[in-house]
Amino acid sequence: MAEKDKVVKYDIDGFEAITPAIRSLLNEYPGLSDGDEIAFATLANDKGKAMFPVSGASIETEKTSVTGRVVQVCLYPFFVIYRGSGLSESRKAAVKEWLDDLGKWLEKQPITVKGETYTITDYPDLTGNRAILEIKRTSPAYLESVEANKAENWAISISVRYRNVYQK
Repeated sequence: MAEKDKVVKYDIDGFEAITPAIRSLLNEYPGLSDGDEIAFATLANDKGKAMFPVSGASIETEKTSVTGRVVQVCLYPFFVIYRGSGLSESRKAAVKEWLDDLGKWLEKQPITVKGETYTITDYPDLTGNRAILEIKRTSPAYLESVEANKAENWAISISVRYRNVYQK
């Protein structure tokens, strides 16, 4: 089968396993203000921060042993959108930096917030026999769109690679 004809398979249950863990991790981001949160697929008309999954978790590789043990490596892509209104040039730059720092932090790179350095040491546990292998940015932060009310949607694309092991 040619590469372009390859059928994409999904870890259907992976969405339910990984989404809450990633949302919880996002809400531990030290750059969030007190009382602020990154919601799931919900933004106010003029402001807010939210994560939006691109699709389900696709299976990148799958190996099945003769004993029926299946090892999958899956990819869960998502965006974080930061919506703001009336942003000055310096505020736009600050929003972009905030999102880029979020991406660095998720990649276990050190970031500095209010003079303190923060680094993720371990990713959260997932349900079942799933484990996060890595989280990486697939784009830098960028202006994704402008709403009719002039609110700006700044975005960063992120992907979670995880392993899923089960017995057939």
